[in-house]
Amino acid sequence: MNMRITDENKAILDYSLTCGDVDGHSTTRLGAYENLVQEAAGLHATMRGIGIYDLQKENRTWVIARSRMEIFHYDMWPHDLTVTTWAQDSTGFNCPRHVEACNAQGEKLFECETKWAVIDFSTGRPLKATLISERLMTPPAELQGVSKLPPLGDEDAASQTILFRYAPQIRYLDTDLNRHVNNLTYFNWCLDALPDSFRDAYKPSLVDVRWIKQCYRHDNLTVIARAADAAELEKDEPGLWFDIIRTEDSGATTKVFDAWMTWKRREVICAQA
Repeated sequence: MNMRITDENKAILDYSLTCGDVDGHSTTRLGAYENLVQEAAGLHATMRGIGIYDLQKENRTWVIARSRMEIFHYDMWPHDLTVTTWAQDSTGFNCPRHVEACNAQGEKLFECETKWAVIDFSTGRPLKATLISERLMTPPAELQGVSKLPPLGDEDAASQTILFRYAPQIRYLDTDLNRHVNNLTYFNWCLDALPDSFRDAYKPSLVDVRWIKQCYRHDNLTVIARAADAAELEKDEPGLWFDIIRTEDSGATTKVFDAWMTWKRREVICAQA
């Protein structure tokens, strides 16, 4: 993968979709788009000398707390994409970042707003974001765009009907460099909670998520998919709320992740061969 940084401090990544990036319909997986968000962020930070390996030498690490992706189109293998990302002005402990991707014709595939933080390994607490953003460097303010994310949670109260429960098995390769469950695994668990027939007919169009607590290899987790009513899966644009709950050794439960996803029919949002 080839990444370059422009004079305006925007990083551009050229990427060719692989056969592992697409589903059984040859259209991009949600996980592939979400992976590109994190890949672009990680490469950009590394090029600025502040990637995860650099931070680990300082007893620190990157974590992502929030991501909101709007998907306009799912591309196909083996097409080429261009991913553009830049850091935005930090606020408190938050390091916001914008990521977007276009196909070879210049049509936008997705836009994603993310909130990152740098954690001190010794204390487990976040560090002032300004210490990091100065090293990342940001574009001029007029080129950054709006980094404020809307509140996530109104859909929670409206989603009172439990549709599915799913108990994922945490595999060895689900963990990452920080020794906790990789952020991308949570997306897969949410999708795995749904019937194959639904996933054959629909793809996510808006994916708004929060990582609340870190998870580890031997955690006891349950994914709960909820909606406004039992007929939600039959709508043209269904909306589903997901909770991932950890059952502690004491029997108490802790929410570790939640998400709101809206969906569109494949024929509307996917490329055609």
